[in-house]
Formats: sequence, C-alpha cells, structure tokens
Amino acid sequence: MTTSSPPGIAADFLATVTGAAYADDPYPFLRRLRDEAPAVRTNAGIWLVSRYDDVRAGLRDPRLSCDLGRLTAYDEYFRTRGIDARFPLPLNALDAPDHPRIRSAMSHEFVPQAVDAMRPAIDAAVAEVVGALPDRGEIDLVADVAYPVPIAVIGRLFGLPRADWPLLERWSRAFGAASDPDALLSDAQRDAAAEATREAGDYFGRLLTRRRREPTGDLMSRWLAAHRAERTMTLAELLVNGVFLLIVGHHNTVSLIGNGMLALLRHPEQLDRLRVDPALMTGAVDELLRYDSPVQTATRVTTGEHRVGDVTIPAGQPVMLLVGSANRDERAFPDPDRLDVDRPGANRNLGFGRGAHACVGGYLARLETAATLTALLRARPGLALAGAPRRAVPSFSLRALTALPLRVDRAPHSSR
Repeated sequence: MTTSSPPGIAADFLATVTGAAYADDPYPFLRRLRDEAPAVRTNAGIWLVSRYDDVRAGLRDPRLSCDLGRLTAYDEYFRTRGIDARFPLPLNALDAPDHPRIRSAMSHEFVPQAVDAMRPAIDAAVAEVVGALPDRGEIDLVADVAYPVPIAVIGRLFGLPRADWPLLERWSRAFGAASDPDALLSDAQRDAAAEATREAGDYFGRLLTRRRREPTGDLMSRWLAAHRAERTMTLAELLVNGVFLLIVGHHNTVSLIGNGMLALLRHPEQLDRLRVDPALMTGAVDELLRYDSPVQTATRVTTGEHRVGDVTIPAGQPVMLLVGSANRDERAFPDPDRLDVDRPGANRNLGFGRGAHACVGGYLARLETAATLTALLRARPGLALAGAPRRAVPSFSLRALTALPLRVDRAPHSSR
C-alpha cells in the first residue's frame, strides 16, 4: 500500500514543526508519528520515517541516496545557501564512488587513535574556557562554554589565528539556523546562510593558498600534502569539504554540550550521579546523545521504490529519516523519555548516524563533550538554571540551543 495523502498528524506538518512549541519539545509529536504514521508523506512533499528499525535500516541502505542534487528543490536549497554550482557538493551530500573516496581522504584524521592523540589539546581548551568562568554569577552556557571549546579545537586543528575564531561561531549560527528545508525557513535565514557560506569560502580559499605556499603541519597542510602525493581529492573538493568542516564540524558538539547540560539540570538525580561517579560520563554522553539528539534528521532520496512496513515510497522522493524520533522509540529503548546516564545499550543511538555516512567527527564530538561536562561539574558544582533556555525556531533538522542562562557557583546547590 502506498500512502498518497497524509493523515491528520502529517497534514499540518508545516504548521507544527515551525512553531515554538515544537522547538521546545518535539517528542510528543514524534511519538504520535511513530504510533500513527511511521512512514508518511507530509503536506510539504517530504516523506517522514520515524521508527528506530526503519531509520537504522534507511541509514545503511545505499539505495537511499545522499545526493540531494537529484532533487530540483535541493538544487535550489544549495544555491540559496551560497553553494556555487561550479563546485562539488560536500561529503554528506555524495554517494559512491565519490563519497568513499573523499571520506577515506578525510577520515584518517578523525579515527579514535588520531583523536585520542588530541586529548591534551582538548583538555587544554576545556581548562582555559572553564577556568575563565566566574566563581559566582551568571553565564550563557552556549556562548561562554559550548561554542568556545569546540571552536578552539577546530581552530587549532586548522592553525587559525585566535582572532579569527569568532568568525566560526558566526558562520555556524547562520548556517545552522538554515539547515531545515526551504519551506520551513524565512528569506532572512536563507540569506544569512548564503552570506556565511560565501564568507567562509573566501576565508578558506585564502587559507588554502597560504598553506600551499607555506605548509605549517596543520590539518589543511596535511590534506594538501596528501593531495599532491595521492591525488585523492581535487583542490575544489578539498576547499568545499574544508568549508563544510569549518562551518558544521563543531556544530554538533556545541549542541550536544548545550542539550546535554540542560537535560542534566532538568534531571538533578542524574546530575548527582555524575558528580558522585565521574567515570559514568563516557556512557552518559551516549545517553545524552540519545535523549536529545543535536541532529534530528537525515535526508535521503529514493532511487527506486522503498518499502517501509506496508507503505511503498516511490522513486525520486525526498525522505527524512527521523533520527531524533528513532532515539526515543520505545521499541528500541525501554522507557525512552527517561534520562538514565547508566542506561544499558545507550550506544545503540543513531545520533551520529550509522553505516557509510556516519558522522566523521562523532568520536571527537563525544570526547569534547565528556571533557567539557566533566570539567564543569568538577569546577562549578553549583550550576543551576537562571532563566528559560532559548532555541532557534524552526529547529526541525538540527536541535540546538541559542542560549542557556545559568547561575554558577563553586559550592553545590542541593538537588532536593
């Protein structure tokens, strides 16, 4: 059976997901989708797949294409965000054979062994950021901690001058706010993303030129050396994927730190467990990633008919695999709306994808998040909410806080 018209829950999709209530808490709507319409075409022309097993299978299925250029709407999506049609698409929008070729050239810098070697640099960035916080007073966790840590790591990785690091935050905020399909966005959001992409492209192009002339041993210099020796990536591909990494390479970490801290503050008994036993933090990061995933969707295009249960999705259709919904699926995770920092099987979450397109920097993001939260709880045990969290609206594809006001204190507050 093919679903040709959406049931009630999907018929008002646009109105639902562009509202502040959805940005605040999307999970009741996603639960209804799993129960009533686990594979359905919305009134925006996008198919939604919401159950864990179906999302996991879709992430691994090469017949679901990542090449969004197959769709006229997504060709326009990239153009309106300043991505020049003369350049190749970034890694996350490619299929074989280009995807494995470019991923292989990039990913050796982000395998666990390479990332583990970065631990001293990560710890130093965390210590500097956390050490600069006041002993008492109020901070914005997003601006004062969640952005500075991963930006310091990516800035040092590319050998960027410290004075340029604030540019990464500005570009990241603009591009992240325009990550949703065009139907969900304002002209201002698209224009800001296009300007950020152009600025980042110009900046990275100048950086590439300098590193070709004078290598420094940073990530760009190593990529260029590999380009000369192996010709794995063209210079255009190197430029596009460098910009992609600069703009979004730290975005997931920012959101994971912010979403994770908010979840812990709203579950003080879980926060207390981490204060008492910091060794739980590694597993806790996987649970935080499951509980409130920074990446909520993975977009694919059907290259042929694709069946989900008794629903057949025709060829040539945009499909959004709802990662955030899958991570709250009671069929995969018992009592999924409960946060449990010691949850068995939390690492089965799909927050950083699965299969060939799993997030290249997923391990680095986990490591940075664990180091940041551990240092915060140790140095400022008196953290508490100081006001309402703020989120971008809409926030269907990426779930990120724009501000999280906190009171800080070296003395712990009672959770009771």
